[in-house]
Amino acid sequence: MDDANQDFNKYVQPIDFERLTSIVSSEFQIEEALIEHNIPTYYLKQSQETKKTFLKLLENLRTIGLIALLRKKDGKVVLRVVPGPTTKPSNVLINWLLFFATIGTTFLTGYLLTEYLLPRGVIDPLIGGATFTLAIMAALGLHETGHMIAASQHKVKVTAPYFIPGPPPIGPLFGVGTFGAVIIQKQLPPNRDALFDIGVSGPILGFIVTVLVTFVGVALSPARYMFPEGPFMSLPILFDPIGKALAFFGLSKQGNVISLHPVAFAGYVGMIVTMLNLLPTGMLDGGHIAKCIVGDKFRMLLTILSVVLLVFLGYYPMAMLVLFLSMYRHPGPLDDVSKLSKTRKLLVPALIVIFLLCGIPGGTPVHKLEIQSNVTGVPFSIYYTENMCYNNQTPWLSEALAEGSYVVSLNSTVVIDNSVFIFAHWENGDTNRNRTITLTSDVTINAIFTQQNPQ
Repeated sequence: MDDANQDFNKYVQPIDFERLTSIVSSEFQIEEALIEHNIPTYYLKQSQETKKTFLKLLENLRTIGLIALLRKKDGKVVLRVVPGPTTKPSNVLINWLLFFATIGTTFLTGYLLTEYLLPRGVIDPLIGGATFTLAIMAALGLHETGHMIAASQHKVKVTAPYFIPGPPPIGPLFGVGTFGAVIIQKQLPPNRDALFDIGVSGPILGFIVTVLVTFVGVALSPARYMFPEGPFMSLPILFDPIGKALAFFGLSKQGNVISLHPVAFAGYVGMIVTMLNLLPTGMLDGGHIAKCIVGDKFRMLLTILSVVLLVFLGYYPMAMLVLFLSMYRHPGPLDDVSKLSKTRKLLVPALIVIFLLCGIPGGTPVHKLEIQSNVTGVPFSIYYTENMCYNNQTPWLSEALAEGSYVVSLNSTVVIDNSVFIFAHWENGDTNRNRTITLTSDVTINAIFTQQNPQ
């Protein structure tokens, strides 16, 4: 025992191994006490309560500058006592510099979105830039605030948020002015309940703010009646119930095509950020949540599925980041033995719903419509409604036409290069020159004309 005390005294002063063993034994039933690799180690008897007991032990150890780690090893419950982490004060100047830099890049993003994606004169670009910045910073900032509140409740020290500026939509880069925001934990959470709370609080609070931002943004978005030819932006399916709710309360604009207000675009970005953070992998919020619920092998499967999903959705940089994060093992909480409380497990279905609402692309279904004829240059009209008509000539191809009912109309007689052609029938034998098409898939139609013999 003297040799053990000597080794431990090199590790931490001034407490000795006997006194430490007395502190641990006052809370836990010890099966074996020893020092492994200069670390006081205790093998605990099975089938004893660990969650509340560990928290009490942790409070006692912190008064003398120590913490404990509770793990399972070869079917045994092992408690190790180590020095508490030394935390240095953060340089808040960096936080402020990044904060103001992100304000600048998001303002420029909102300005450019207003200038180039909205009809001219609808919104002043300066107002567009300011409202986008306010909306996106609120969504990101309150997301991180949720983490900080949960960390404070569980006495886990964290840094202030680091906002990460990103490129605006200039040239080939369609940036949104930010890569989000992060906080850094200076300590491990005490148990799975704490890790779960810290992981889940950000996405939930951020999601609530994002929904509110989207409601305001869609209500402000200008709408127009126009021929519904894309491309259209692919939005998360959450936009659909929000739009229907606004229409129910009479708050939506009249029109069949909506141009997103910068605030609505901030809601879109907030949804994507929420979805990405909820991916059950690495040190993302979803990774913290998965660590509390499933084992290492299943989390690896979730990581693979996350990468596949990101590649399918076209988020290639994020897929690379997830692969990089998966190379590092999640440290887990201090107590990685006690189970997650049942009440917290009830939140998991709600988190899956949030993930799906923010991650599954919705938007306007579009299809190809091709109009051909055996004579080049035949003029035609497409009626979407009585008031919306599109004129062109064959051959014509629309790569992205919204689902719906269209009427394609031809003249019965056309003159091309001084030759007269008479409409005969469509490729399906229909002789009505006005053809109704219900567009639910790609469609190609062909008009057949016969040349009139000269007199």
